[in-house]
Amino acid sequence: MVTIQEARTLLEQFFAEHPPAVSGELYIAPEWYEDAADYLPVWGAREFLVEGREAFARWDNRVIFINKETGEVHEGLRNLHAKKVRAMTPVAAPAD
Repeated sequence: MVTIQEARTLLEQFFAEHPPAVSGELYIAPEWYEDAADYLPVWGAREFLVEGREAFARWDNRVIFINKETGEVHEGLRNLHAKKVRAMTPVAAPAD
């Protein structure tokens, strides 16, 4: 079973190999979501998530899940996973 700390490390490694196209400084928030199978990290530009500057908001439909059993980081489209995302519960994740 992958811990949330390990999931954050896996996400950081994923972003190092596949840098996301975000305006501003990449930020992984300490507030995540989870269900029985996956973690759902909150990420984007620090300028938006911390400072609230709307010009740095993400307008994509991308969602990233980290599988709790295998640690696999997999991407999807939020609208295709809307029911899953809405059913997830908040969980605190380690901050950088």
